[in-house]
Amino acid sequence: MLITFVTSAVLVTSVLLVLSNLGTVADDTSKAVRGAMHRIRAQGATASWAAFVVLWLTIFGLGLL
Repeated sequence: MLITFVTSAVLVTSVLLVLSNLGTVADDTSKAVRGAMHRIRAQGATASWAAFVVLWLTIFGLGLL
């Protein structure tokens, strides 16, 4: 019972921290995605990266079913 309470408190605290800084999280995420896309385009490996992303989306999608 105590372990459940502690883990629930940690989860709620983490969610509140993320929600309180949602703008910063969104900004950092968009910068990271833009930087990754720039590097992928510069290397000319767009097709292989797209296939890699589709593979992982398929794995996670099938895992949710």
